[in-house]
Amino acid sequence: MTPPSVSKEERREQIIQAAVACFARKGYHLTTMDDIVAESGLSKGSLYWHFKNKKDLLINVMGWYFDKMAADAAPMLAQISDSGEQLKLLLMMFTQVMASDDPLLKIFIDFYAETRNDPDVHGALRQMMEPYFQLIDGIIQRGIEDGKLRPVVPRQMAASLMAAFDGMYLYKMMLGDIFDWAATAQQFSDVVLTGLQAEQK
Repeated sequence: MTPPSVSKEERREQIIQAAVACFARKGYHLTTMDDIVAESGLSKGSLYWHFKNKKDLLINVMGWYFDKMAADAAPMLAQISDSGEQLKLLLMMFTQVMASDDPLLKIFIDFYAETRNDPDVHGALRQMMEPYFQLIDGIIQRGIEDGKLRPVVPRQMAASLMAAFDGMYLYKMMLGDIFDWAATAQQFSDVVLTGLQAEQK
């Protein structure tokens, strides 16, 4: 019996999942392509057919994750018309990530660190984050126009929110369970949402 064929997308997903497991377990720099080959159960030729090198894999792993988060958020945001509630939903999703033990959180640190010295990784990160800046910017801008959110610079606010959660992810990796990170993220979200509310006239 002929085994079912595997699409290019399914094969890439298989390799990405293997890379996630290896990067999370050993770190980006200590992981070798041979490690990923062994984890995936594929040949080295198959790996290099889909990805040029380990850096290309790291970029694609993070791109896959950013795309997945956006795809998860899109249908839920589409059901909400109120800008304040949309922002609340996004912050809730960020908080849920904080509460999880997602192995990709460990890879974030390596990925961000690589942006300092590698222009390819730096450029990829900026490209991945731009849709999030635009999404949050748009939500806040609509809230201001509707009179529900106080007048702030939307893009700066978007950057502040993302930087704050990234900082909490980093602290979680460095400090472990010294804090209840889900509660910390929730408290931060509550303060932000309260602070952004327009003053009642």
